[in-house]
Formats: sequence, C-alpha cells, structure tokens
Amino acid sequence: MASQTGILGLQGTVGGLVFAKDGSVRQKPASNKAAFNSKASLARTRENAAEFGLSAKYSKLLRDSLRVAIASASDSRVTSRLTQKMREIVGLDDANDRGLRVFDSSNSAPLLGFNFNAGAGIGQTMYFPYSVTGAGADVTMSIPALNPASDIAAPQGATHFEVVFAVSDLDMEMLTYTNATVAAPLGILPLNGAPLVNQAVVASFPAAPADANLVVGVVGINFYQQINGKFYPLNNNSTNPLAIEYVA
Repeated sequence: MASQTGILGLQGTVGGLVFAKDGSVRQKPASNKAAFNSKASLARTRENAAEFGLSAKYSKLLRDSLRVAIASASDSRVTSRLTQKMREIVGLDDANDRGLRVFDSSNSAPLLGFNFNAGAGIGQTMYFPYSVTGAGADVTMSIPALNPASDIAAPQGATHFEVVFAVSDLDMEMLTYTNATVAAPLGILPLNGAPLVNQAVVASFPAAPADANLVVGVVGINFYQQINGKFYPLNNNSTNPLAIEYVA
C-alpha cells in the first residue's frame, strides 16, 4: 500500500508504478505465476517449493501439538530449524517422485534429539538418567534416580524445577493431532529437595495411535523462583531445555 512521506513524496505502489525511497519510479513487474507453473526450466524450483511448503505445514502441526511445552522452552529460530528438519525427512521418501514426496513415519529418526531451545541443551542441564518407551496407548518416561542437588544444573535465581514430559500423536496426512494426558506429573519440586527413585510418568492416549501416524515425545525442564509461597517462572526461558526424546 502506498504511503505519503511528505507533501509530494510517495513510497510504495500506485497504479502499477513503484515509488522508491530514493525518489526513483519504476513500473511494477508483471506477475510470473503462469511462467512459474508451466515453464520447463522451473520444474526443479516448483518441486522444491512444493516440498518446502509441505514441510512447513508438518513443522507447524508438530509445534501446535506441543504448544504448551514449547512456549516455555524455544528460541527465535525454532520454526525455521524444525521446518528444515522436516524437509530433510521428506527427502527420505523413496516411494514418490520429487515434488510429491511426503512425511513417512518410518523415516522419523532424524527428529530424535531435536532441541527446541538451541541455547539450552538437555545434556548440559539434566544429568539424571531417564528413558522413554511406548506400548499401546501409553508412552512412559522412567527415571531410575534423580538427586536435584547434583543432577540438575540450575540457572542463578532458580529455587525449584519441573520435569516436562509431553507426547502427541500426529496424523501427517490429515494434518491433525491428539495430545496424550499425563495423569500424575512430578510437579514443581525444590532444587534442594530429597532424591527421587524409580519414578514413572505415563502419558496416555484415548486409543493406541495408528501405525502410519507419528508419535512424538518431548522431555525438558522448567525452572522457577519461589517468592512468598508462589512459583514464578524465570523471566528468560533461554535456560529451559526441551528436546524430542521419543518418536514412533
């Protein structure tokens, strides 16, 4: 939209003319949409654009399904980084031609270890052992032992922590998802609290996910400061790690 920048100055597009900041005027270029859709020399470009667009949809679906967990642990480039990872997985589809390749859950291994918060790695924050396994409608995070005083590298000012565990079932064809319910999360615990042993956190779906679907489980940790009996998330979530630790 054109905007007046002075008594006579214009900036933007008016009647097919483009008024630049330096005062120059040029004709608005004609749309090349028809050429893009039909020109043989642009075939590879069309294929790449189609697969990139689909990868962006996959990325958005996964981010939407884990929105609550990601909100507390993500960086400014998480969208582009996850889209790039999805594009890599689409490229592994050997059943369809270029431009028509799709996400196949059997190729989902590259998602393992994806870190939503590049500035906070799980390996530099969470030093306790854990595993994530799935069976039927349940996905379980098992923690054999956790000593907060020695097994968690907490940022300055933190007094409490919360282990994050979330799981989603994604239909990559219909672009829909179902979130699992964690009935008994560990909750917010003091960093100077007693050690925990043999903890199991179970995320349950209403029914076992379809074989063709993608099941994603994320693990992370959020930090809090307790003041007058209330828990306040640290203002900067750059210290909260969150990564994909289970795919099926």
